[in-house]
Amino acid sequence: MRRKIKGKLYFLARDAKTRMRNYNKEKSIFEQIPYSKVTLGVHEQELYDRVCKILSRDEVVINPIKELIDTKYYNSLSLEAKQKYIIDLSNKYKEMKSRYEREHEEWAKVSNI
Repeated sequence: MRRKIKGKLYFLARDAKTRMRNYNKEKSIFEQIPYSKVTLGVHEQELYDRVCKILSRDEVVINPIKELIDTKYYNSLSLEAKQKYIIDLSNKYKEMKSRYEREHEEWAKVSNI
């Protein structure tokens, strides 16, 4: 019986170790699929439009996450939920910013031709 438990634990630990190694190698959905094929939901599209407005300004934006927060929703959350909301929002901002930059690099290439 001890041998079976050791075997199961070994395989569980091995799988967990593999997941941790591959965690940083995984790409976001915006990096896996070209931007033209990504279809965003209504909420994500609104968020992306707000990110585009922030990035297209001529001024330096010190805290873009603060501008993206839905304050009514944010104030209704608990402390832990607020932290998770900020982390999720910052990850979405990072992905959408890289998408915005890729799109504008491609548009710059097309306009220079």
